[in-house]
Amino acid sequence: MKIQKQQWGVEEHFPEEIIDKILLKLPVKDVIRCSAVCKLWNSLIKNPTFIQTHLNNQTHDGISKRLLLISRQSYDLHWDNPAALFGQYSNLRNPIRNSNWTKGIVWEVVGTCNGLVCLAVSSIHGDPCPPVILWNPSIRKFGFLPSPSRAVDCYRYESYYLCYDSRIDDYKVVRIVREPYCQVEVEVWSLASGSAWKSLDNVPADFSPSTSHHAFVNGALHWAQSRLTSGEEEESTVSVVALDMVDGSFRNVEILQCWRGAPMISRYHGDGDQCWLALFDLQGDSCFDLWVMKEYGVAESWTKLFNVHLLGSPEEELRIEPFGFTKSGQVVVRMGGDEEFNSFKSYDPKDKQFRDFGNQAYDYYFMDSFVESLVLLGQTNVFSY
Repeated sequence: MKIQKQQWGVEEHFPEEIIDKILLKLPVKDVIRCSAVCKLWNSLIKNPTFIQTHLNNQTHDGISKRLLLISRQSYDLHWDNPAALFGQYSNLRNPIRNSNWTKGIVWEVVGTCNGLVCLAVSSIHGDPCPPVILWNPSIRKFGFLPSPSRAVDCYRYESYYLCYDSRIDDYKVVRIVREPYCQVEVEVWSLASGSAWKSLDNVPADFSPSTSHHAFVNGALHWAQSRLTSGEEEESTVSVVALDMVDGSFRNVEILQCWRGAPMISRYHGDGDQCWLALFDLQGDSCFDLWVMKEYGVAESWTKLFNVHLLGSPEEELRIEPFGFTKSGQVVVRMGGDEEFNSFKSYDPKDKQFRDFGNQAYDYYFMDSFVESLVLLGQTNVFSY
């Protein structure tokens, strides 16, 4: 008599809701391994609700305290922890660097959000509408965005920004085109729809943002802009303009203090999970103030948080420039002499000390907080590597 061997599935030992809770606690790499266990787990892990809940767990548990540091030499993740000296966590392999089908193209990271990284062409390219890439290095997947509807003569005339619409759980890429003697044009692409770029027809006539810096705060992209006012004496008027990613509307954010020129805009991680709109008031080559809007939309809530002043002998002629923030409250600055910036330092506003930051051999051009996520998992029209 043949004895038939029984096959027991994991789901027969554990209820699905228990499996779900266990998987949600795992790091991204372990979740990806678990997706190959069985069809049930694969389907569960690729569910958009699971992906979003897992991301929320990563963020609220403090696991997201990592920094994405990008240089021409390397793509690195570092610990966002001064106690660990902001040491390297891992190196990321760029899937398109040195590949045959992107040979000769120089790509630049233009933004990161919830584990996604957005790359755009930063070199002269034969295609008037060169591709833009969304990449999730944690799950080793990337996809190409469709060509924008508006071609440009030079890549320097366009800027890209990545952001998140929490209302509908959607990731959006904003493209700003600024060609000489033409009105600024704005296009938006949505990951959820995956369709063509949408041109905004409500761009203010005086919209002329400083595209080198931006801040995504309170569901909106923000830029600082400075315009010359006509009169007996030419003066510059500084303002902050926001593009709401929910309804696509533009609005001005009031600032009270007077500025000598366009401030550098950023975001500052305040108390708890608060994220404040921030402005650097540059005062010469070796000093700047940091202002934050503690209550969004309330002009009276602008507060001078602290001052950063580089002390040194006149012979040294050192200068500093703000580069970004860590979630632990440090300010990262470029530091150098007359010729060029040659090092990066972190500044702790608590003890007012500068310390070495990152790999001093690298010339970083991008820094932002980073969290590993499952975003893009289950998406069609993406590539694995």
